[in-house]
Amino acid sequence: MLFVLRGLYPDRQWNDKLIGWAFWLTNAGLLVMVTISLLPIGIMQSVASIKEGYWYARSAEFMQTDLMHVLRWLRVPGDILLAIGELLLVIFIIGLKTGWSLKEKR
Repeated sequence: MLFVLRGLYPDRQWNDKLIGWAFWLTNAGLLVMVTISLLPIGIMQSVASIKEGYWYARSAEFMQTDLMHVLRWLRVPGDILLAIGELLLVIFIIGLKTGWSLKEKR
């Protein structure tokens, strides 16, 4: 998407500050989500499916435990960072259309 957007304004230079924040917040949000929520849940489900069977790893009995509930809620900080990063990306794209995300001509 950014490659195509760059081609829309070939003679103008971008103001990279906002897009830089969007990049880092989006990636940090994904990293936080994966490391503190999705990966531990996946590992626990894998172990449970090996020991008890796939049906148990997907059952309400396993998924509704207190630990799984906490791990699902730990995904929220990563979701917030991701959402802020995506919002900054949208603001940057709107700024490309209005001109305030662009620097002077090259």
